[in-house]
Amino acid sequence: EAVEQVAFADRILLNKTDLVSEAEELDRIEARLRGINGFAPIQRCAHSDVSVGSVLGINGFDLQRALKASPTLLDAREGETKHDASVTSVSIDQGAARHMRTVQQGALDLALLQSWISQLLEERGGDMYRMKGVLHIAHAEQRFVYHAVHMIFSGSFDEPWGDDEPRESKMVFIGKNLAGDE
Repeated sequence: EAVEQVAFADRILLNKTDLVSEAEELDRIEARLRGINGFAPIQRCAHSDVSVGSVLGINGFDLQRALKASPTLLDAREGETKHDASVTSVSIDQGAARHMRTVQQGALDLALLQSWISQLLEERGGDMYRMKGVLHIAHAEQRFVYHAVHMIFSGSFDEPWGDDEPRESKMVFIGKNLAGDE
């Protein structure tokens, strides 16, 4: 499925380039992507820092190119995309309605949070495909934004909370065999 996504892409964002120390490695990855889709421009970026105008409103879909990449695209007899049922997502949202909220509201202690995330990645890092969130940290005027891919974690304080904005933490976990009650 990832190959099909690259083949049909109108733009390819090669993200997290800041984590790659060898320029040759990025060149190798780009060459592989161009082998799958030689039409889409590839933009290197870090922290998904791209302008909205470079990815939206580009009128990029070309049916003939899509059919060339996948001749059975319009064939209704072709089987549906298969997804791995063991891959799930779990969300923690302090702003959810009370009857749906699974966590208490309030500021988080940064040291306890870091300890919990370290333990989570140590125990379940192999099953954790992606984590991301915006967190309300105690005594901080800025929101703490983090993301992780497998066991690589990155987080930092970002923009200040708005004066009338609720200070609530939201976390999303995507991985294999995740359960919301863990």
